[in-house]
Amino acid sequence: MIVNTCAAIPYCLLLIASTVIVSAAVGGWIGVESAQNTDALVGGAMIVMAALAGAVTGLVAGILGAWKLPGHIVRRAAWILAVPALVLLLVSLRVWWQLDQQTRDPEQAYTGLPVFVAVLERDPGNDPYLAPRVEINAVRREWVSALPDGRACRGRLRADVQRRVAAVLPGIELPSACEDAPPRGALDRVSWQIDGGVSGAVLLTRACREAMPRAGQLARLIGTAPGLADSKPSCD
Repeated sequence: MIVNTCAAIPYCLLLIASTVIVSAAVGGWIGVESAQNTDALVGGAMIVMAALAGAVTGLVAGILGAWKLPGHIVRRAAWILAVPALVLLLVSLRVWWQLDQQTRDPEQAYTGLPVFVAVLERDPGNDPYLAPRVEINAVRREWVSALPDGRACRGRLRADVQRRVAAVLPGIELPSACEDAPPRGALDRVSWQIDGGVSGAVLLTRACREAMPRAGQLARLIGTAPGLADSKPSCD
C-alpha cells in the first residue's frame, strides 16, 4: 500500500476543500429532489441536512484521498476537482444572493402600512402539532413561530403579509362576548397592539367568534403568515 503523508500541503488542502464543495453540492441537489411537494420549512431543513451530509462525506473522502494517494495523483485530482468546485461555489453564491434579494422588500413597500405587534397563542389541547405561539412583529419586521419541540423559527415580515394582517386587525371597541376572561377548556388567544396605543386581546370562544368574526380571521391569518411569502426563515 502506498502511503502519502501529504507532503504537498497546499494540494492536499485544495483536494479536501474541492471534495467538500462538490459533495455538498451533490447532497444539496439530492435534498432538493427529496424535498419536492413538502412543507417549505420541512423542505428547507431536508436540503440543508442533505448538503451537510454531503459536505461531511466529502471531508472524509478528501482527507483519506489526500493522505493515502500518491503525491502526483493528489496534485492531479486537486486541479481536476478545483475547477467544478470553483464554478459551483460561484454559482451557489450568486443563487444565494438572488434568493436573499427575493426575500427583501424595498423600503417604499412599507410606506403607509400600520405598525403593530399581533400574537396568536394556541392552546396545546386543541392541536399539539401546531405552533403554540406565532408573533407578527411589524416593528422589527419579522415573524416568530414557536415550535412544539421548544425551538423557534423566524423570518422577515414581507410588506404584503404586513398589509394583509393589518387589514383584519380589530378596532378599539370589542363586543362583550370577546372579553379576555380566564378560559374554560382548550381555547386560543389572540392579542394585538397597534402603533398609537390601540391594543386588545380576546379568547376565541365560540361566542366571541360569532360576535366578532374578524378575531377568527386574524387568528387564522397570523397562524398562516409564516408561509404566505418567501421570507428566508431560520430555526434554532
